[in-house]
Amino acid sequence: MFILPVIVGITACSKGKDGPQGPQGPQGAQGPQGPQGPIGAANVTYSAWFRPTNYTTAMIFGIRNFTHDEAAPAITQEILDKGVVITFGKLLGYNASIWPANQVATLPITITYIQGATQEDTWSARASVGTLQIRFTNSANIYTSIATAHEFRYVIIPGGQGLGSMDPRLIMIREQITNGQAVDYRTLCDLINIPE
Repeated sequence: MFILPVIVGITACSKGKDGPQGPQGPQGAQGPQGPQGPIGAANVTYSAWFRPTNYTTAMIFGIRNFTHDEAAPAITQEILDKGVVITFGKLLGYNASIWPANQVATLPITITYIQGATQEDTWSARASVGTLQIRFTNSANIYTSIATAHEFRYVIIPGGQGLGSMDPRLIMIREQITNGQAVDYRTLCDLINIPE
């Protein structure tokens, strides 16, 4: 009996060229929703500090009013209807014993002091579309001009349907302003990351 050897040939193969790309398949199912981001101040805006250099004067009911109109394009009719505008003042034109240089407060601000007699200086703000008006009065009408060292800035907290996703502390601040209460400036800065 003969055994025939079987020879197996091995040949080297090389990969051929890729063919054209096929059509894209259907889109897969949507993945799970990611975690909720931090709630808070995405829509809150604020101005830089501004220093009025000129005031207009007018006598109203026997009291001299000094006013300055600052352009504020972020104050829209919608903000006036649904949001709040908070104005802060640094009253740098006063002696530090009356108003310390690092003190910031919500307008209106009333300062009572004695200069011959007891007097009151009142600083207030009024927002209208595109404008923030700063107003000053003195109860004894002793001023014919006022210092231009005072600084002001405004913060806008919107209103409307987005309140559900707003930080509850911002909602509380909105309510304080709506009720005529003062807001602590540095607390608000920390909350919405306003550079002081």
